[in-house]
Amino acid sequence: MFVSFKFNKRRPIETVDAFVREVSEVREETHKHKLWFRGHPKSEYKLVPSIGRRAYYGGQVVASNAATERALLHRFRRRAFAHDDRVDQAGYALFLARHHGLPTRLLDWTANVLYALYFACMEDVAHDGHVWAFRQRGYADLLDAFDLVSEDENELLSRKPFRVKIVHPVFNSARLIAQEGGFTLHSDPWRPLEDLVEVRFGLDIDSPHPLACL
Repeated sequence: MFVSFKFNKRRPIETVDAFVREVSEVREETHKHKLWFRGHPKSEYKLVPSIGRRAYYGGQVVASNAATERALLHRFRRRAFAHDDRVDQAGYALFLARHHGLPTRLLDWTANVLYALYFACMEDVAHDGHVWAFRQRGYADLLDAFDLVSEDENELLSRKPFRVKIVHPVFNSARLIAQEGGFTLHSDPWRPLEDLVEVRFGLDIDSPHPLACL
């Protein structure tokens, strides 16, 4: 079955009290389904995993591609093996690499809306921030981290049956536990998630949408 993302923009919010009310309204509109949240300190930031973003090294702007991604993860696995031999499993290595700041195709989300609010407000308050939210429609879009750990690198980085999946992670850090973290795994991490609005493909989650401009 083919589905497409829906996109709903909410009104600007100026106070925490108004923010809480807005979240409550969204939950009512989604029949109190579990929501995942992400905060951006600048409204122009896109929903792109870190491997798909421009990076800055040695004073230069660097853009990654699929070959760069494979090389980075492969190098990480080789060098991290002495400290954690489970990195021979590509899926486990992907979560560990994300935890240590390596660019990956995982995009961070949280089940706790206050963490998302914090990240939306953590930089210059002169800029408008965004809090994004999405809900899962069913269980077909869910993966557990342990479903990924046995896959080899080539299979993991070239998944074609889906565009985006919600992944329940390996909770390998206190920070991830405290933030009630989750991830989306992107088959095309160079394409912003919001650009998939109205694109028809086999997917079972609603599109993230701006919950609020802060």
